[in-house]
Order: sequence, then structure tokens, then C-alpha cells
Amino acid sequence: MSVEKSYFDKIAEYGQLVIISGPSGVGKSTVITNYIAEHPNACKCVSVTTRPPRADEEDGEDHYFVSHQEFEQLIRSQQLLEYVYRGQNGYGTPKNAVEKLRRAGRNVILDVDVVGATKIRTLCPDATLIFIMPPSWEELERRLRSDSTKTEEKIRSELETAQEEVLCAGQYDYILINDTVEKTVRRLGQIIHGNRYSRNSMRTFLESYIESELTPQSDLADEILSIHRD
Repeated sequence: MSVEKSYFDKIAEYGQLVIISGPSGVGKSTVITNYIAEHPNACKCVSVTTRPPRADEEDGEDHYFVSHQEFEQLIRSQQLLEYVYRGQNGYGTPKNAVEKLRRAGRNVILDVDVVGATKIRTLCPDATLIFIMPPSWEELERRLRSDSTKTEEKIRSELETAQEEVLCAGQYDYILINDTVEKTVRRLGQIIHGNRYSRNSMRTFLESYIESELTPQSDLADEILSIHRD
């Protein structure tokens, strides 16, 4: 009778980093929210911002609220995976918070623009980049115009930006067409599940396996193990 080894508990223990990009109005937030609701192991990361908290917001829950000086210090010390300024306020993704969630086995899903996705790919080569496309340009425009608070100038600006973003879609690992939310959430799940047994997701399992099974360890095994840890 075989004995279950302890290192089997470490399969896919290291969480994935999944970056979602796409034009405004394509439905990124809805897809991410629905996916997380169906998969408790997935989560978003609380971002850092310089804007003042709203009445119903809590520090550390909705955002980490920091001063402009603190935000600049985070940039200089390279503690942000990516950041962007919207108006006078800065928004960024804290590197340490993402890493902590991944080490806890959580799959971190971030909604990031194409510039931020490029920055993250440089800092985290193991990140999975997914671009969400509208089923047609007419449908994207319809979705943007369904927001009665947007001016014609705003809509045209978003459509121009959308064209620039779509031209960058070829840099992503996967491209999803958001024809319906249900189908897109299912396709996203297939991608994340398929990556469950990738080298990075299996990192802690492999380390534990080598330490447990390759005894006595040779110099080669020690060298390989140190490479995986790096």
C-alpha cells in the first residue's frame, strides 16, 4: 500500500499572477468579479492610491491610501509592480502584497492597462497576460454609449484609445472574445486551470520533492535546487 507523501500537499501551492487588459467597456471588471465569485482561491490585490478615501471606504480594504510623497517613494524603491496617474492621483499595485498572496497559494487577478501589463511582464516573467476583445467594434461602441453619463467627446476618446490597445493584443499570451460573460468566465477558468501545473505553480512541490526524494543530495541536486529557489 502506497503512502501519501507530504509534498503532494504542495502541488500548485504557489499562486498564479493573471493580468487582464482590454478596452474600456469590454467587460473586464464583470468577468473578473464573476470569476472570483466562482473561484474562492482567486482574488484581486488591494491597490495603492493617493486619492482621498470616500466615506464608505476603508484603508487596507478598498485601497491603501497614501500621500503623494509616500507614493513617489514606493516608485523610487521599486515597490510597485505597475502604476499610473489619473488626473492628479496615482494608483499602483504593491509588489509585496501580490507576492504574499501568491505564496499563500492564491491566484491574483489584476485589471491593468497595456502599459502596466508590459511593466509587470518585465518584473514578473511568469505572469499570464490575457487580452479581452469585444465581439465587434459596433458592440463595443454600443456598450460605451449605454452609459448615459459619458459625453460624446469621452466616448470618441475611449474608442480611439481602444484602437491603440487592440493593436497591442498580439503581445499577450491569450486573447478572449467577450461575446457573453458566462462564456468568457468559463474560458478564463480553462486558461487558469491549464496553468495550474506549470513550472511556476509547481515550484514549492518541486523543491519539496527534491529535498525529500533525492537523498543523499548530490552537488548537482543542490545546484539545481538553488536555481529553482531563485
